[in-house]
Amino acid sequence: MSDFFTFFMYFFIYSVLGWCVETLYCRMLDGKWTNRGFLFGPYCPIYGFGSLLIITFLDNFIDSPIKVFFLGMIFTSTLEYISSFILEKMFNAKWWDYSKRKFNINGRICFLNSLEFAVLGMLLTYIIHPIISGLILSLPIELLQLISLALITIMGIDTGSTIATLLNLKERLATLKESADNLINKHPLHEKLSELDIYRELSELRKNIASRRNFQIERLLEAFPDFEFKGFKSQINEFKLELHKIKNEIRMQKENIKSKRKQAKLDKKNNKD
Repeated sequence: MSDFFTFFMYFFIYSVLGWCVETLYCRMLDGKWTNRGFLFGPYCPIYGFGSLLIITFLDNFIDSPIKVFFLGMIFTSTLEYISSFILEKMFNAKWWDYSKRKFNINGRICFLNSLEFAVLGMLLTYIIHPIISGLILSLPIELLQLISLALITIMGIDTGSTIATLLNLKERLATLKESADNLINKHPLHEKLSELDIYRELSELRKNIASRRNFQIERLLEAFPDFEFKGFKSQINEFKLELHKIKNEIRMQKENIKSKRKQAKLDKKNNKD
């Protein structure tokens, strides 16, 4: 049983480290901080599972860095492909898409990512894991169990919350699609100004649905820019566009309030003078 808690701690720690790497990498590419990952917490489970594969199956090849490099690339790339496939089947949704990158396979994996995973696998095998394993194995078994159970509970709650968020998003998109169909039936295209009427009512509908803000939905859409539910491609693009408009409006309102407060302080100072 102690082995289970030990490997779980490896899984959790490397999930957190993977989240840090992913977040910093995207920060360098996009120029902004984004909470990367399927779950809300600061961890990416796919990195945890990938690390477990490497430390479990590549230990016998530790004397051959070349084998560690290429086997690490194969294991982690296979994991990413399978993860993409499973997530797509579970939620009927596409989470990431590398189809525009060179040397990709079905948009699920690409050579650049595989190369980066191979490098991370080398760092894990020869530098990081020897340090982490020494720390974990030095913990008393009772403390190890207590920490592991607490983290399992937190991640379980996080997973449930994320699934509920996805269902909520899908429900909103279904409502948007159904309402759009009803509007088209309500305004036959041969009627005068019917297209303009439909556009106006659809815009108002999108705004009403998107204005019921859900931080988790916004986080997921920001973390996975290519995310889309099958059958709701146009609806999710409209939803994202409306969210972007709402965020801009809120940002402008905040800037306006800030400007007014600054001006009020200056006026107050000038009156005193």
